[in-house]
Amino acid sequence: MCLLGACRNDAAPTIHVVLGPTPNDEASFAPRSALAELIEISPTETALLLNLTSGERSCDALAAPTPDDVGVSLRLTLPGGAKLAPGSFAMAQAAPSPDQPSLLATVRLRGSRHELLPGGELSLTQIDPSPQGVVEGLLKLEFTGDAEHPATRVSGRFLAHFCRISLLR
Repeated sequence: MCLLGACRNDAAPTIHVVLGPTPNDEASFAPRSALAELIEISPTETALLLNLTSGERSCDALAAPTPDDVGVSLRLTLPGGAKLAPGSFAMAQAAPSPDQPSLLATVRLRGSRHELLPGGELSLTQIDPSPQGVVEGLLKLEFTGDAEHPATRVSGRFLAHFCRISLLR
């Protein structure tokens, strides 16, 4: 449960990050904070924001990240008035159509921020969008690489606690 401090689960599963071919491009971490926000942007667009970090964070304040912190941030946008429900959401190769969900992901590693290229999916297995609720799922984000970009991968299970739920109704 998320109270005044950061959401922390000492038995949290491990998230694996690979941003390139060298050992310096890799990290594994058990999130010390796993926070979620559900925001209805308009009557036809809803966003789920997930932040999984190795550093301490609270629902009310963001601590300045240290160079050693590792973090994964995701933004899942549901168009057309769709409600958040368990399922798989692809990180599409092409620009998604306006009536399809879209997924964006960034990683912070060794003081740098990296936007992940399309590939793989976010799978949501449990959602309780209440003030003390959680969202649980699996990250299977993978870009196979090309001539200009190295292969990347972010994988692992997560359990995030809702900090904010902002619904229009």
